[in-house]
Amino acid sequence: MGTDSILDKKHRGAHGLLNCHVFAKREHLARLENPFTGVAHHSASLTLHAVAGHEHLFPDALRQAQCIILEVDPRDELSLARMEQVRRARPSMPIIAAIEHADFNLTRALIRQGVFDVVNLPFEQDEVLSRIMDASASLAADSKADLAPMVSVVRAVGGLGATTVITHLAAAIARRTGKSCCVLDLDLQFGEAAHYLGLTAATSVLDLLEAGDRLDNDLVRNAAVESGRGTFVLAAPQGISPIEQVDLDILLRLLDVVRQEFDFVLVDLPPSWTNWSLSALLGSNEIVLLTDQTINGLRQTRRSLDLFDSVDFPRENVSIVVNRFEKRLMQKIGLDDVGRALERPVAATLAFEKNTLAEAQDQGRLIDEVARKTRFSADIANLAEDICAHTGVRS
Repeated sequence: MGTDSILDKKHRGAHGLLNCHVFAKREHLARLENPFTGVAHHSASLTLHAVAGHEHLFPDALRQAQCIILEVDPRDELSLARMEQVRRARPSMPIIAAIEHADFNLTRALIRQGVFDVVNLPFEQDEVLSRIMDASASLAADSKADLAPMVSVVRAVGGLGATTVITHLAAAIARRTGKSCCVLDLDLQFGEAAHYLGLTAATSVLDLLEAGDRLDNDLVRNAAVESGRGTFVLAAPQGISPIEQVDLDILLRLLDVVRQEFDFVLVDLPPSWTNWSLSALLGSNEIVLLTDQTINGLRQTRRSLDLFDSVDFPRENVSIVVNRFEKRLMQKIGLDDVGRALERPVAATLAFEKNTLAEAQDQGRLIDEVARKTRFSADIANLAEDICAHTGVRS
């Protein structure tokens, strides 16, 4: 069985390249050279270094490694000291000790000393791969804890003003928290977030998705366009592109990198559902579901809620927001009617400011940059406060 197929089965869906370096005697490495030599996979890569006894390790390799497998002789104090030096130099890097005749007591003792795991010598490929994948999963779990909150803004039907809401919401969150907020425009065919803020992007989200294994923090950082309002935009492409061909692994990698680079992420999703857009949604901390006061809008909103239930997205993390809200005496569908029709509480309303919003967007500006103290601005500020509270973001 080839290495790629083993990795695929054991670690499909991982979206970080685990760079593992192996330091051991040459006779042990020989068992890993075929088919490992030169392997570079989207989940892991393996680099072999022949060292004997307690020889010093290569400094450059230690700096590059995300995980190491280190031959250790528990009877040799210098070998144990070398392991301890590596652990102190890279305390967050998983160290897998390669040992001959490892028993339970020895394994437990080494783990207590900070070793991630133990693998037996001579090497067996399946066992080595299993330990590497365990290390990769552990690193992925640790990195998740450091990811910024991500909120997806979803329109129940087209034309509900989702992009207007998301651009204003980003600015309100940045203003409230003093933190960087990024709008990730995944509406690959009709995304307008950059245009609404008067921005032009040289690199689009599609360019990042097509970068494949080259996708990294530097690419994302350089692609993000700053609005000057504490917000950044990763823009949709200028042209219309097929949305079915997005590679899910690369998309998930992109989401993680964006959440590493910024303090808060708002995702503008396409109006039609695909497997990858649903996966992006499931990676969110919260969903803001926009609806209106029309029968069709409520019917489609109910269908969206049913979809979220079918994939077990927590109900308490879905906020129903009525956009373009009008409170009139002769209004056919009032706020109470919306709540009853959806059998869910309405979290917020956003006032209808048709002319003022249109004027601001035509100029690539936000509404409070052309008019002061509008109801829409106040409603957006309240929604931003609620979202920050739900996601635990503080100033």
